[in-house]
Amino acid sequence: MKEIHKIVAIVIRDNKLLMVRKVGKDIWTNLGGKPEGDETEEQALVREIQEEIHCGAKVLKKLGDFKAPAVFDDAIVKLSTYLVELIGKIKLDDPELEECKFIPKNYKELGIKMPISIEEQILPFLIKNKYLNW
Repeated sequence: MKEIHKIVAIVIRDNKLLMVRKVGKDIWTNLGGKPEGDETEEQALVREIQEEIHCGAKVLKKLGDFKAPAVFDDAIVKLSTYLVELIGKIKLDDPELEECKFIPKNYKELGIKMPISIEEQILPFLIKNKYLNW
């Protein structure tokens, strides 16, 4: 099975996790995307954040790599995950994205769906390591 490598941003404010939803999809994902050319993971992440929400980004540290079945492809996705601080105000006008918001602890009660990789790996990691108090 093919593997897709994506670089994702973990942005936390007020104990909420920033997530985005693509046009026509009902699953929320992290900001980020695939590296282009010879970009480093950090360079790809900063570029993707600028393209997706028009913010600068300060990459604070790598949290780790997580693997799971891809949500939108028949593949395994490797998520290289970074803690990021946004610089500037979020402006959502990427034609691929429909929504961008900070998701609270009770996201399931609000009908928000996330990929297995986030629910079963990334969220538990963030909670265990006290990035989120959920």
